[in-house]
Amino acid sequence: MRITSSIEYATRLMTALARAHGGEPVAAERLAESDNVPADYVSQILLKLRRAGLVESRRGSAGGYALSRPPERITLSEVVRAVDGDVFEDVCEKYDSGEKNCRHQDACSISPVWRGLGEAVTRYLESVTLASILDGSAGSCGAAPRWLEAMNAAAGRKK
Repeated sequence: MRITSSIEYATRLMTALARAHGGEPVAAERLAESDNVPADYVSQILLKLRRAGLVESRRGSAGGYALSRPPERITLSEVVRAVDGDVFEDVCEKYDSGEKNCRHQDACSISPVWRGLGEAVTRYLESVTLASILDGSAGSCGAAPRWLEAMNAAAGRKK
């Protein structure tokens, strides 16, 4: 598994939306500013997340994006699949599909290692929810963006 920039940004966007969950929708521009990501890239990621059913979009002056479910019901594996497809690329599957001819297919002792690793990574990501990310002690790099703190303070909430 490679942690691509799409996975990193999607996780950051989803974490920001989890922090804002229950409040007003968050504009894509505001999400882009908070993580210093180009707005068009944020829009592409949000489109993938919406198509996967992880976020909802609302139009209009009070529009923006919100989680489609509570943060405790969205896993990191869902986020990864939404933006990059498989959680873990099985090295041997590319040979099974006929793309290449693996000389070791008949008696491969390494294949079970890769499959086991893929299963472990997938299980772990399926156990991590957006709520569990928020509950962790992320330190300053995981601090809520200033705009979200201000929005929560104005609404009388502290998250």
